Amino acid sequence: MKWNWGTKLVVSMAAFMTMVIVFVVLMMQQSVDLVESDYYPKGQAHQQLIDKRNNAAVFADSILVKHLNDMVQIQFPQTAITGKVEGTVHFYQRVSDKNDQVAKLNVDSLGIFRFPANLLKGRYIVKIDWISGGNEYYAEKTLDLP
Repeated sequence: MKWNWGTKLVVSMAAFMTMVIVFVVLMMQQSVDLVESDYYPKGQAHQQLIDKRNNAAVFADSILVKHLNDMVQIQFPQTAITGKVEGTVHFYQRVSDKNDQVAKLNVDSLGIFRFPANLLKGRYIVKIDWISGGNEYYAEKTLDLP
C-alpha cells in the first residue's frame, strides 16, 4: 500500500494527539502532595524560625535523638532546660504526611522526652519547637526506624 504525504500527515497527527491524551490521563491519575499544606503562612513566619534556630544553635549538637526499647528518646542538655518547658515535637516524614506525628513536649527532670516508637516507621525529621526560660528554640534531627 502506498501512502501519499497527506495520509502520512494525518496518521502522524493522530498518533501525536493520542500520545498527548494518554500522557494527560496518566498525569491526572498521579497524586501531587505538597510538602506543606499551609506553606504560605509558614513562609511568612520564616524569620521567626531563623531566630529560634539561632537561639538553639548553642546546644543543638548536644540534643540526642535515640531509639531505645521501643521508645524514641530525645535528650536535652541541662543548659537547654531552664524553668518550665513547653512546645511540640513533630515527627515529619517526607514521603507522606499520613505518617507524620505531632506530640506535646513533656520533658522529665532529667531532660528526656519519650515517645512510643511503634507509631513510627521509616526515616523521619524530628522538628523540636520549644519555649524555655522565656526564650524560643527550634532544632531538627534525623531519625531512622526499622
